[in-house]
Formats: sequence, structure tokens, C-alpha cells
Amino acid sequence: MKKSLLLILCALFLGAMPAYGWGRLGHSTIAKIAEDYLTPKAKKTIDKYLNGQSIIHYASYPDDYRSVHLIDIGFDATNCPRKTVWGHSFQALKDGSLYRSERRGNEYVKNCLLRIDPIIKDLKANHKNMTDSARLVSIAFIVHVVGDLHCPKHIRYEDEPTSGGYDVVFRGKRVKYHAYWDGLLLQAYHPWGYQDLANLLDRASKSERKELMKGDVFTWGEENARDSRFTVARGEGYVIDRLTTNEDVKHAERQIARAGYRLAAVLNDVFK
Repeated sequence: MKKSLLLILCALFLGAMPAYGWGRLGHSTIAKIAEDYLTPKAKKTIDKYLNGQSIIHYASYPDDYRSVHLIDIGFDATNCPRKTVWGHSFQALKDGSLYRSERRGNEYVKNCLLRIDPIIKDLKANHKNMTDSARLVSIAFIVHVVGDLHCPKHIRYEDEPTSGGYDVVFRGKRVKYHAYWDGLLLQAYHPWGYQDLANLLDRASKSERKELMKGDVFTWGEENARDSRFTVARGEGYVIDRLTTNEDVKHAERQIARAGYRLAAVLNDVFK
């Protein structure tokens, strides 16, 4: 590992933040499912680029070091470039179709799909010529964001742009609706490790996996936006009862399994 990578990792450690997204359990489960379906070539290449570490090790990396991954939004009226945190969500219209832009008038809207697609393409075309740190960060973001784009509350609908940034009642307590989907629901139903959860959720047949692996980040994001549209109907103060959580956890499990298979498809294509 080069000295530059060590310096970057030290800097990132100092800027560590709590986890978001599916939480560590969900993201680790997605990475575990994906790892089990990597081709021998992809697995060998990733092992070399990650210095022997598993993709599971980096599954929550973009959440842990969110504060240091800043981007220039590129269209501010002042003479100074504006920085913002790298987006982990994407935009959708009411019908579930994607909003394929990072600006709405003069407003900047974070759109992880527009950020991750070029990273995937660049890694595929140039990974042999990248620096150690660039390859590591690219792989880490792909592992994480493919998971994020399958999360129901990582969608910012035009009529609910907060992605669940309001309170609902879950098990008698007021919690953020975004946090409910990000981790609270999964942890409440599956209080065990990611390996057990991966084994529980990895049940698709070979033909089912092949079908699920078709497409790209845009078609998968649009599928999630349409399938998860039901979440918008629950507003501030909504009481989530047991029957609702029973259905919600099935949806979360399905999304996590899909994310795992699709992450494998992306990495296998990048390193084929």
C-alpha cells in the first residue's frame, strides 16, 4: 500500500461520522451477498486493490467518512466554489420516474445516481492506471451507493423531498421516518450478525438472480422509486403498527437481497 493511501486513510479516520444508509447491518449484508457471487477474477482483483480486505470492510465507508467527501456543486453565483457533502440519495417524480439532474432551477439537488454512474464507468475503463487511494475510494463508494439506491427512504420525491426527515411513532417512540427505514426496522427484526442475515435473505434461484442483475443504477433506482412509493403516504406522526412493520420488513429484505446481487453484477462487469 502506498504512503499516499495511508495518509488519506489517517485523515479520513479523524473525520469519522456515525453510520447512515441501511446501517452497518444492512450494508454489510449487501456486501456479503455480493461477495458470494463475485467471479474468481473479480474477487482476486478486488482483493489486490483492497490490500486483502473484504468489500464488507468498506461497506459503510462513505457514511463513516461522509464529512470529508465534499464536491464542488459547480454552479454558484459567487466567485468562490461551493462545497457540499456527496449525495447518498436520488431524485424522483411522483410517478417514480427519475429526475436526472443536479439542479432544479437555481437549487442544487443531490443525486447519487449521477455521481456513481461515472465512477463505475471510470473504474471499469481505468482501474489499472489509478492510484491505490483512487481505486479504494471508487470501490468503496460503489459498494455503498449500490446499497443506498435500493433503500426506500433514499429517494427524494418531488412531493416529499425530505426523504423521511420527520417523526413517526415506532414501538411507542417518536423516531425519524428515515431512520426507521435506514436501520431501526431491520435491527428490530434481525438482532444478529450480517452473515446470518445474508444467509437468510440469499434465496433467489440462479435464473432469478440472472434476471435481477439486468439493468444499471438508473433502472434499479427507478424500480425502487416505484416499488417504494407507498412510503410517502405516511406523514408526520404516523403510528407504525405491527402489521405495517411485518410488511415493511419484507420489503426491506427484498431490497437488500436485490442490492447484493446487483452489486455483484456491477463489480463482475468492472473487473471482467
